Amino acid sequence: MPSLWIALSFITGIVIASLFSLSTYIWIGIALALLLALILFRLPRFSNNPISSFLLRLPPFVNFLIISFFLGAAWFQFRQPVIDEFHVAFYNDRDYEMLVTGALAEPPDYRDTYTNLRLNVEAVDSGSGDLPASGVLLVRVSQNQSYEYGQHVRVRGKLKTPPEDEEFSYRDYLARDGVYSYMSIAEVTTLPGNDGSAIRTAVYKLKDKMLQNTYRLFNDPEASLLAGILLGVDTGLTRELQNAFKNTGTAHIIAISGFNIAIIAGIFFSMFKNIFGERLGALFAILGIAFYTFLVGAEAAVVRAALMGSISLLARQLGRRNDGLNAIAVVAFIMAVINPMVLWDVGFQLSFFATLGLILYAEPFSKFTGNLISKISKRDNSTFTKILNDNVILTFAAQLTTIPIMAYHFKRISLISFVANPFILFVQPAVMILGGLAVSVSLILQPIGQLIAWVAWPFTAYTIRMVELFDRVPHGSIYLGNSSIWIVSSFYIALLAVTFNWDRIKEWFNSLAGSLRTVALTVTLTIMFACTVVIWRSTATTGDGQLHITFLEVGSADAVLIQTPEGRNVLINGGPSTSELSDELGRRLPFFSRKLDWLVIASTQENQLAALPRVMERYPPENILWSGNMQASFSAQALDKFFAERGIPVSRAEAGQKLELGGGALIEIQATGPKGSVLLIRYKNFSALLPIGLSAGMLESLEFGNVIGKVDVLLLADSGYAPSNPPDVVQNVNPKLVVLDVAAGDEAGLPAQEVLDALDGYSLLRTDRSGWISVITDGDAMRVEAERNK
Repeated sequence: MPSLWIALSFITGIVIASLFSLSTYIWIGIALALLLALILFRLPRFSNNPISSFLLRLPPFVNFLIISFFLGAAWFQFRQPVIDEFHVAFYNDRDYEMLVTGALAEPPDYRDTYTNLRLNVEAVDSGSGDLPASGVLLVRVSQNQSYEYGQHVRVRGKLKTPPEDEEFSYRDYLARDGVYSYMSIAEVTTLPGNDGSAIRTAVYKLKDKMLQNTYRLFNDPEASLLAGILLGVDTGLTRELQNAFKNTGTAHIIAISGFNIAIIAGIFFSMFKNIFGERLGALFAILGIAFYTFLVGAEAAVVRAALMGSISLLARQLGRRNDGLNAIAVVAFIMAVINPMVLWDVGFQLSFFATLGLILYAEPFSKFTGNLISKISKRDNSTFTKILNDNVILTFAAQLTTIPIMAYHFKRISLISFVANPFILFVQPAVMILGGLAVSVSLILQPIGQLIAWVAWPFTAYTIRMVELFDRVPHGSIYLGNSSIWIVSSFYIALLAVTFNWDRIKEWFNSLAGSLRTVALTVTLTIMFACTVVIWRSTATTGDGQLHITFLEVGSADAVLIQTPEGRNVLINGGPSTSELSDELGRRLPFFSRKLDWLVIASTQENQLAALPRVMERYPPENILWSGNMQASFSAQALDKFFAERGIPVSRAEAGQKLELGGGALIEIQATGPKGSVLLIRYKNFSALLPIGLSAGMLESLEFGNVIGKVDVLLLADSGYAPSNPPDVVQNVNPKLVVLDVAAGDEAGLPAQEVLDALDGYSLLRTDRSGWISVITDGDAMRVEAERNK
């Protein structure tokens, strides 16, 4: 297999060159010198030389391997950037701010509390005018500002070398994409003009439209899961849910890889071959794979899978056997030529070794399992064997070769993954096919797309609930700490040595057949055990005749969801995190109703509203009750603009105003000010005081709670800030339950200790310790539930 060894030789050269800093000319010089020596020593004049005799005994193919090795080393060094005064990284780590002008190299990466921009740098200015420069700059800017691919901008801030520490090297991570400069805090000025490619602009707009439709068709967290599976956008998943996927070894589901591409390739080929025939159908399928790869971002793992899929289709039409080892080696070679740094990309490594595991072990493991089952039972077990192989054995084959990589990079091994994957993987084709069909059809006919989305939702919901279920299994993931690269290398050397010498040790395995039969039977029964899969209800007790007040866990801010006895949904504020708020709402709002009846803006501070501009696009409110200054924060201005564009009616809150929620429940505005308002929720004999938008002078006007009287629930103002929560208020309203919305390890040191001291003797629940807190009442009695205790 010459292509295999040439590719491995080239890749080895790249790895060696990364360890020895020699110039490109030296590596090329060594390669030319060796080539010249090989030619000279093969001439008759030198035939009696011992070196010549040795070289003549070597196959000519070895000469190509040596040359390939040094060419790989030279290519790696050639692709390294030249950091001079014309490169933006030349100005890193200076004590003064720089002005950098450039165009967006790709669409903005919107995160919860910030946005990442990648700029193709055109000029830098340290104060003496623009100087021409090149390179790519990563800029972190404030959230909720809109940008587009190709847009010209100018950013002001300090250029830094990307950081690194013992746990993670952000510097190496960005260097793989050619980014060597980083601006963590920046002011942005948009400039006229757009340098974006017309084709790329059209593709990015299509992706953005598909992403928007995904969130319109599905609730979170299912919407964010599909965004990751279909479009490669996994930033909408909460950190807690992302960790659950990692802990259970199922994170590969939310990253586009060979599994997704295989489904895409099958769909495209089946569709096009019926129209154009097999040959042209395969060609159009390859073009479709290329387009999909471009659409989702062309990350290393996706490109690897796309190339493998394309080679398989091409080989099939040419009538040649698609040798897996040759194919994967050629793919790695092509990707290394495109970008040598891809070899250090974790996604590429996991994808490469997972595919290698399937190539080497899928068939022998499947045959072994089939033979073992046929020996145990004489009946026809072909169906059972196929299910077991497809959902368990293939997963084990892929994980066998990826465990060392995961242990090295993530410092953990997921034991529960061997059980979780079989329960989850079998529904993924339905998730991808139905979800993709729903989003695609919605681009043309939204109602039809919504119908398909309702069919797809149970499969996505099942995936998430099973991941969360297995994540709760104790000790399902083992933390290993730092692992030596030599241990990882030794594992692969030993594994491959056993693999390629399997025939020699086969007799030893046969001698243990009896013991292996018992072990295999035990493992099979364990995996096949009957467990009750609880599909989480899309809404929890909405419209059940009771009032539900849920304090969502959104950090040191307030987000309160009220679900009325008649099934109306009212959201008060939203907090700073888009993904957390969207996830919480998606789990609680009715599946067939994606709208809020009311959005109450009780505080206009940035941290109280930052999540709302993007979440409101997914869960649009029918009515707005607004307290406070509409120009008080950037997010408040963005919301005001959004509501005006959508024609959503906005009512200004006034002291004494009552918002009827139906069924006897209502919200009373106790006081208003520039920061917001103080709310009182009433339902029969129940009351809850929410001083979310407490402004100066409000406590005095309310006589520190005497005007309100006793309440059942009190929400502490400003996450337990002492001046906003004087002891007199607590004593005067005398609550049965005190709720505190605060982030774990709050940067401001909240809540204040004096506030906690004043609450001695009162029942206190905190979102940083209890998670979400839900108060359910029929107007007379109340019960309290919390995420982490009840």
